[in-house]
Amino acid sequence: MCAQALGKGWAFVMALAVFLPTARGWADENPYELPATLVRGGARHEAMPGSPVVSSVRPDVEIQAGQISDVTGLLKDAGSIFIQDSSYGKNVFLRNLGDQDYRILIDGVPVGQMGRYYTRSFSWEAVPTANIERIDVIRGAGSAEYGNTVVGTIDIVTKQGTGDLQGSGWWSLGSFTDLKGGATCSGSSSGADWFWGGGYRQRDPYLDNNDVHQWNVFSRVGYRVKDRGDFHVYGYTSHRNEGFVLDERVNWNVWSNARGLTSGSYFDLDNSGVQAVWDSDWVNAAFSYTAQDRDDHYKRDIWNTGDWWDYDLRYKAPSFKVKVHHRWRNHTWKLGGEYTYGDSDANWVYYEQGNEDVSFNQDLYGFFAEDSWQALPRVTLTFGVRFDRFENRISSEGAPGGRESRDELTGDGWSPRLSVAYQATDAVQIYGFFGRLFKAPAMADLYRWYGNYNLLSFGGRAVLRAFYGLDQPPGAPPELIPPELVADWQSMLGRLKPAKGYDAELGLKGRGDRFAYDLNLFYEYIDDYIMIYPISYPPTYNVDNVQLWGLEVSGIYTFSKWLEVEGNYAFVQNEKKGDEITEGIYETDDLFNAPEHVLNVFIRTRPFKGFMAEWQVNFVSGRFAGGAPGVPPQVSDVKPQFQPIMELGPYDIESIHLSYSPGPWRGVSPRFSFAVENLFDRQDYIRLDYPLPGRLFYGGIEVKI
Repeated sequence: MCAQALGKGWAFVMALAVFLPTARGWADENPYELPATLVRGGARHEAMPGSPVVSSVRPDVEIQAGQISDVTGLLKDAGSIFIQDSSYGKNVFLRNLGDQDYRILIDGVPVGQMGRYYTRSFSWEAVPTANIERIDVIRGAGSAEYGNTVVGTIDIVTKQGTGDLQGSGWWSLGSFTDLKGGATCSGSSSGADWFWGGGYRQRDPYLDNNDVHQWNVFSRVGYRVKDRGDFHVYGYTSHRNEGFVLDERVNWNVWSNARGLTSGSYFDLDNSGVQAVWDSDWVNAAFSYTAQDRDDHYKRDIWNTGDWWDYDLRYKAPSFKVKVHHRWRNHTWKLGGEYTYGDSDANWVYYEQGNEDVSFNQDLYGFFAEDSWQALPRVTLTFGVRFDRFENRISSEGAPGGRESRDELTGDGWSPRLSVAYQATDAVQIYGFFGRLFKAPAMADLYRWYGNYNLLSFGGRAVLRAFYGLDQPPGAPPELIPPELVADWQSMLGRLKPAKGYDAELGLKGRGDRFAYDLNLFYEYIDDYIMIYPISYPPTYNVDNVQLWGLEVSGIYTFSKWLEVEGNYAFVQNEKKGDEITEGIYETDDLFNAPEHVLNVFIRTRPFKGFMAEWQVNFVSGRFAGGAPGVPPQVSDVKPQFQPIMELGPYDIESIHLSYSPGPWRGVSPRFSFAVENLFDRQDYIRLDYPLPGRLFYGGIEVKI
């Protein structure tokens, strides 16, 4: 399937390469030089000291055409990443682990992450793509500066205004009346710079009741204090209104609040953040504050006496980071610390059994020291150590049965790291690193564990009954479960602990006039990995260990003026031990949603000045889905849509992107774009509960003044 798509892509590009060059003359340029504006691939990003496995994505070189709606539309082109959409939002997997298993930064500053609440740990739509300079994806634990992660760090770097006053505006229209637009203004003068703007989106539903309305506003203002450093303040706010999916094609074997609702049910999601950053030759200091509000609005055809469905969440997280750094002789050293406070309040309704007010918060501390030493002219050694400590707390009032309770988790850990980089030639580097891992339980981890350990979770009780083979309705009160099974269940879940382990990597990177490449092998061993069963409000618990190992390759080759091929491929194997629940139900030790193969290929041609055509292939192999058998057999026998999906098959999505910039005209520089996503109209499920929307068309125009 994937090979056929690649063959079609080659035919398409070669036809353009033969036919279109006659239309206009070439620009005077080196035919084999890698385009300076095209720096998406990881093979062409300079590595950070102590973090050699880095890839970079730049929005300005994407042919957006309106098909990219948020950060995830950019990340899907990075190595070792695949995206899953769902009725709860988008989840970004890095090396087969979800977004609560890695760290997310904005301009190098920690961003508050509550943890995976349903499927999301971070609201990717909150940060507008229009003000992103680039996104750095650091695979593996990397430098000691980037801690509290088991699989990597994603740093979103915002744009800085430069040059004279300039403005831009864009507008696009796509399938399902997917309308997007926005504008920016930027510039610099006398040491000051600014970049601000906003955008909007409105899309009709492609599944019953999943329409979207969204807007965002952002501003970045900076000032350079002569030679003493740079200061900038960045702020953003966004509002998203989205309907609950009520479509029959959605498999509700993944338990959801949308059961029993009717059209007109929706939720509001508001995200905002602000950060102040000071960068100088000696000291970097930053403060950030992020907040999220969610309010669900339920609607049902028939409201029975006593029914009351409502849910709202308020999450806020201030964060501080200070780093002292300097270069002295052959040493580049840094020393610093960070602190993040997470605070959240939620009001929950347990399916007509009463409501509960839950408060959960976290103190997260991190301290690091690192020295990169140029030991020999071509050898750099980096030594680092990090210390992390966490304190998680939860309290609830008004839970079913009128119980009031509190709980807390605390812990800490050291993470020493060592890396070696050998510059074999001016164009080839060999590197390797080894270190310890530490990842504190997220706030949502404690929340989910707590609710399942105390049998408050509707979905969790359904899994308990499936595990022990109890013939009871999934929503039956916990008092019907035999006490000896409750005790065994609680013993199996145990107390939640932080994940610890180690990782190792060995890699090679190089570049020439016409090519660039990265190649690395990696291995990760994670003790007490925090497992999240794939249902709403799922059981959360530690498993003995998870092992990940594999190969990552990325590269680009320019054959001629009109033909360029870029790609990235990840082969990831995993093994999980000590997961009694999953092994007892499914008789397998595989991770959920962990494909062995992820492949992205981009074939481009630039037949004449200002025009580019690109063929994309995104391939993800089959994976264990774990159909969350929370529905009694008698229900699934009557309603086929409740049949558990245990395996998700492989899928490949082919897309065509076109862009044309005719050049400036009376001070205005337009760019026209067109895209066809999912060219062959694949009808696959990329997640248990969400089918692809089919073939999508987008067209747009961007104007710079």
